[in-house]
Amino acid sequence: LPAQLGRALAQLHTIDPAQVPGLTSQDQLQMYRQTLDLFGEPHPAFELAFKWLHEHRPPQCPPTLVHGDFRLGNVMVGSDGLRAVLDWELAHVGDPMEDLGWLCVKAWRFGSPKPVAGVGEYAQLIEAYEEASGTSVDPEVVRWWEVLGTLKWGIMCIGQANAHISG
Repeated sequence: LPAQLGRALAQLHTIDPAQVPGLTSQDQLQMYRQTLDLFGEPHPAFELAFKWLHEHRPPQCPPTLVHGDFRLGNVMVGSDGLRAVLDWELAHVGDPMEDLGWLCVKAWRFGSPKPVAGVGEYAQLIEAYEEASGTSVDPEVVRWWEVLGTLKWGIMCIGQANAHISG
């Protein structure tokens, strides 16, 4: 399954974003910095994450269609493996490694020690992606996006909690 997910992402990332109406491009790090600031609450661990992300930010790459929420909960899997990719409302233009990193966020592992959606290893995902896309993947860039994905999920959880508490 991790290899199938990698191949699916490689195929998805070949779609010309100019051919998909309504896609936006936004700096994810800046967007989530602004989102956290709107809550007006101190979160020291998040500040450390932002600091690390700023210090280790990878170089920009050519813009690509990004699914934006590519994780095990948004794919259909059957006995033969991956069947469909669902839940496209967060699609946007950005770095394709965002999708690989998001798939590896620990929250989507549900207690499994395997880093890729709880079902596989980084090497399986990256090797399949490289083979299908013909491009090389820097695992450190995927890791950067995984850290940002973890931070994003934490900020999203704060937003969900605030919405619940405030009614």
